[in-house]
Amino acid sequence: MWKRKTSLLFASAVAFCSLVSICFIYFYYEEEKYLAYLPHSGLSNQRIELANALLLAAILKRTLIIPPAFLGNVMGWMPREQLLDHLGWLTTPKDFETICQPPTPGDLPSYIQRSKCAEYQQFAAIPWTHLHDFSALSPYVRIRFQDTVSLEKLQQDLGITDKDTFIYEDAHLYDWRLYEDIEEAKQILRNGSNYINSFTDRKYYKIFTLEHWKNRPERLLQLGGIFGSTRLNMVKPEHVELQQRIAEALRYRLDTPLGETVKGIVEHLGGKATFMAVHFRVRDVPFRTYAIDNLHAFERNMSIATGIPVPPAPPLNEFGVYTSLPKPPPRPKNVIRVDPPTDLRDVPWSNLCEHVSPNLTEPIDHVGSHAIVYIATDHKDLRGENSRLLEWFDYFPCTLTLNDIPSELLNPLDQMHCMFSPSKPLKSFLIPLVDAMVAAHARRIFTTPRSTFSKYIGELNEAWVLKEQGYTLDSFS
Repeated sequence: MWKRKTSLLFASAVAFCSLVSICFIYFYYEEEKYLAYLPHSGLSNQRIELANALLLAAILKRTLIIPPAFLGNVMGWMPREQLLDHLGWLTTPKDFETICQPPTPGDLPSYIQRSKCAEYQQFAAIPWTHLHDFSALSPYVRIRFQDTVSLEKLQQDLGITDKDTFIYEDAHLYDWRLYEDIEEAKQILRNGSNYINSFTDRKYYKIFTLEHWKNRPERLLQLGGIFGSTRLNMVKPEHVELQQRIAEALRYRLDTPLGETVKGIVEHLGGKATFMAVHFRVRDVPFRTYAIDNLHAFERNMSIATGIPVPPAPPLNEFGVYTSLPKPPPRPKNVIRVDPPTDLRDVPWSNLCEHVSPNLTEPIDHVGSHAIVYIATDHKDLRGENSRLLEWFDYFPCTLTLNDIPSELLNPLDQMHCMFSPSKPLKSFLIPLVDAMVAAHARRIFTTPRSTFSKYIGELNEAWVLKEQGYTLDSFS
């Protein structure tokens, strides 16, 4: 009887596989195996971790344990025990509103609790399904969502003992990389090039092959952080294609209150691809350091795109790198100031500012400084008189930020709630997502160098706008 059932299962799987270009056939026996990991840092980094975890779980034929998506100021990488302590406290159900009252004078524990409550105030969580649709991945990887980040709770829920659990301890953020090509892995080790130059220093990483994880017999494989867009280096066509499928599945959904908010703002701006955009990160240290250089690059690139003459590019050295930074065009002599009205059809805005054509085959080099531009940014007040970036408006006065958008367009966000504190408003936590997703609906978007989040927003623009008309990001490089 069992053989007959197995044959039917296999025949069904083969029939399904004939409809898709790649296929992983899974048989989940009574002794199902699992893969878990520890999220950290901002939402963009968590998404990269999730993508890596989905791919690794699919290849290892393990069910993936997925924690919630964390919003706000999320702790960065730290050793496993510390990360579990922070995330465990924040994700274990409790009466946060009562616990996180102001400390009591003379009561030391109330002050110790205060530090954890400070984290809670800057933290929120939602299910990943509110951001992404995982249904396209169901043929390739099995998923189990786990609300509480706790190894003990996970073991209890799965009925797994310490003896049947393997815990990998990270030494640092970039602790290991996986290479499917064994010869490539050996070559890297021979060259001693198994390191990464981060913003702060050089970190060496271990090199693993798939066999390193495949050979683990334990039912639960608990990893630490698995952040890094080059963490898993695949060469087999079926794995490379699955990696791409995962990337496509992890685009933000537009059929949610979050997506409804974005679509409303895009319509307010004039519709998809009728404006230009910049995704400009300035708050974190590395981006703050290069803010002015990036500003000048954005001014130059937007000028080129809209037909404003720019100075010649500097010469290249022997490595094909500019010998100096390309310069933006000279400051306009006659600066125009115009504030965006609530209704963008009102004058003088509508007389001065122009939409760009949503048809990518039509040139826009006649629009120049009159182009409507949307800047998504973590700068608190780009238009403020003390803003270091204020000169942007001299070049492109028809620029809007989220501060210029009517507040009622954000109302759909009120339908979304924190998983662990339903009374906590999520609007402020979701603003960076709304801001970036709006920018991704532009005809063209210029993104902040070395930002994984900005790179992802460029990829959303490619998926939502460029590919609809037969273009890719490479079409404009």
